[in-house]
Amino acid sequence: MNISNLKTPIMLLISALWIILLVLAGTGHFVVGMVLSVPLMGLHFILGIAKKGVISKKFLIYPLLVWAILFIVSFILCGYYADTFADVLPSFTVFGMHPSFAPVIIGYWLGGLLTISLGYYLLQDEWLSQKDWDEFCEEAKIIKEGK
Repeated sequence: MNISNLKTPIMLLISALWIILLVLAGTGHFVVGMVLSVPLMGLHFILGIAKKGVISKKFLIYPLLVWAILFIVSFILCGYYADTFADVLPSFTVFGMHPSFAPVIIGYWLGGLLTISLGYYLLQDEWLSQKDWDEFCEEAKIIKEGK
C-alpha cells in the first residue's frame, strides 16, 4: 500500500486527534480519549513502518490490527470496571490489581507490546531488511564524507 501522497493528510489527522484528545481529557471523557489514542498511535506506526512510502499489508494485519484490537478492548474494559466499581471497594483483585487497571496491564502492556514486538521480529524484512539497512548505511556514509 503506497502512502506517499497521504503523508500530509496523515499529519493533519494526527494533529486533529491530539486536539480532540486534549478536549476529551479536559472534559473528563477519558475512556473515549484512550480509545481515540489507538488510531493516533496507529498513524504514527504507519508513518514509521513505511519504506519509501510503501507499507506492507502483512504488517497492517499483524501486528497493527491485532495490537489495535487489544488496546481498544483493554481501554473499554478499563472504563467498564472503573464505572462498575466507582465508590465501591472491589471484593477481588486481578493479579493483585484493581479490576479496572488489570485490563490495561494485560491488554495494553503485555498483549499490545508483546504483539508489536513479536510482529516487528517476525516481519523484520517488511520494515527494515538487511538490504535496506545497507543502503541506509551507504547513504549516511556519503553524507558524512560530503561534510
